[in-house]
Amino acid sequence: MHNVVRHLIFPVTLVASLLAAREIMAEGAAPEAVILIWFGLMPLVALLERLLPRHPDWNRSHHDLLTDMIYFPTNLVVAGSLTALWGGLHLVLATELQRAVGHPVWPSAWPLPLQILLACAAAELFAYGSHRWMHENAFLWRFHSIHHSSKRVYWLNGIRAHPGEHVFRGFISSMPLAILGAPPEVLAYWMVFSRVGGLFQHANIDFALGPFAWIFSIGELHRWHHSALRVEADHNYGDTFIFWDTLFRTRYLPREIEAPHDVGIAGLEAFPNGWWQQQLAPFRYSEIESESLSLERPGAVESRTEGRGG
Repeated sequence: MHNVVRHLIFPVTLVASLLAAREIMAEGAAPEAVILIWFGLMPLVALLERLLPRHPDWNRSHHDLLTDMIYFPTNLVVAGSLTALWGGLHLVLATELQRAVGHPVWPSAWPLPLQILLACAAAELFAYGSHRWMHENAFLWRFHSIHHSSKRVYWLNGIRAHPGEHVFRGFISSMPLAILGAPPEVLAYWMVFSRVGGLFQHANIDFALGPFAWIFSIGELHRWHHSALRVEADHNYGDTFIFWDTLFRTRYLPREIEAPHDVGIAGLEAFPNGWWQQQLAPFRYSEIESESLSLERPGAVESRTEGRGG
C-alpha cells in the first residue's frame, strides 16, 4: 500500500488541480483565479512532508526557516511587480511580431490540449535556457547561488531566489507565451502545471515518479540538481518539465544510487544564511569564496565524490 501511495501522490494531485482549474473557469471566474489552487496545495504538501518525508531531518530548520519565510512574501511582490513591467515590454514585441507576420501568431484553432502542450513546451524552452545560462555564466551564477545555498530541499525554499534572478529569468521565461499571444485559458492550465510541478519539485516527500521521470523535472531529478557537487548539480535545468534536458543531454538520474542528501554548494561553507546578507552575496561573492577556503575541511569534497562513484 505504501508503494502505491508513493506512485499516486503526484499524478492524483496534478489531475485534481487541472480539474479544479476547469471548474473555476467554468463558474465564470477569471483564469488568473487558478492561482488559488497553488495556495491551497501548500498546506497539503507541507503536511505530506511530515507524514511521508524523504529525509526526516530536512523537516527541521537548518538555520534557514526565517530566511525562507521572508523570501516568500518579498518574492511574491518582486515577481508580481516585474510581471507587470515585462508585460508592457512583451506587448510591444507581440504587436511588432503580429504586424510583421500579418496575422495573429497563436494557433487558436488548435484543440485546447494541443495549445496547452505548445504553451508548456515554449515556456519551458525559455525557462530551461535562462536557468542553464545562470549555471554556466560566472556572473549570473552569483545571483543563482542564493537558490542553491540551502542545506536542505523542502517546499518553502522553492521560492528562494535573488531579485536579480527574478529580473533575468522572469523577463526571458515569460517572453514566449506573451509574445505569441497565448489566450488566458491556455495560460491558466500552463500555470497549474508549473505551480503544482514547482511545489513537488522541492517537496521533501518520499514519492515515486515512475514514467513521469521522463516528463517532469521534480522529486529525485531536482534533488540531483541541488547536489553540493557542481558536476552533479549542473543538470536537470527544467523548471517544470524534463524533456528539454533529455533533448539537450542534461538529464541526470543515475539508477544505481539515490539522489544526494548532501545539498548546497560544496566549497562555499561561508555562504550567509540571513536574508539581507544573501541579498548582498552576489556583490561580495569573491569575499565569501575566500572566507570559505579557511573553513573547508581538506578532502571533504573528494570523499563525497568517491562515495558517489564520481
